[in-house]
Amino acid sequence: MTPKSGKPQNRSKPRTRLLPEERRAQLLVCAVAAFAEHGVARATHSHVAERAGVSVSAVHSYFRTREDLVAAVLGVVENYLLAASAESLEGKKTVYEALMTLARRFANAAIEQPDLIKVWLDWSTGVRADVWPHYMEVLDQLHAMAQKVLARGKREGVISEKLNVKAAARLYNGGGHTVALMQFAGAGRRELDIFIDQLVRCVMGVGLDAPVTGPKAPTSAG
Repeated sequence: MTPKSGKPQNRSKPRTRLLPEERRAQLLVCAVAAFAEHGVARATHSHVAERAGVSVSAVHSYFRTREDLVAAVLGVVENYLLAASAESLEGKKTVYEALMTLARRFANAAIEQPDLIKVWLDWSTGVRADVWPHYMEVLDQLHAMAQKVLARGKREGVISEKLNVKAAARLYNGGGHTVALMQFAGAGRRELDIFIDQLVRCVMGVGLDAPVTGPKAPTSAG
């Protein structure tokens, strides 16, 4: 139907164009989801394009090569891991509270951000992949953060002087994987809370019956 003005009436809504930084952010969200589904070693530009509803060439315009795409996705995971660890472990918390906070955060992230956590778990198993050295660098940073908290516990007298903080930090970060896997497997809240509490106590060398809320809580010799 033509209005009296003689001009054809256009009933379609104008297409919204995203700014380049907005489009890149959208594609990156789709890329994380694609990597979670297909794996770090197999996800492609085509998988991202299909999820975003754009052409493959559009994805290439933001991530020229597969190496660029992989680096961008793993950068998102790296930033999350380091930020979550820093925010959880730092501040005016007891050592026990700090370690519990981060472990619970990983458990919640498996529900709230499952794609990101799945990429993290997949990345951590890619021993033969080109991205493995980068993961080890990230892991070293995570170990260093946990060691810093455990060393503080020694200074405050809540952790035995006999505890090797480097070994304890590795045990703690490894437990983060288990927490995420338990969440994906459908573990209940109580089961997760029990595991996290015993993980943290084990890492601190604190017995199951020992109080852990104060700065001078008794510790075991382990």
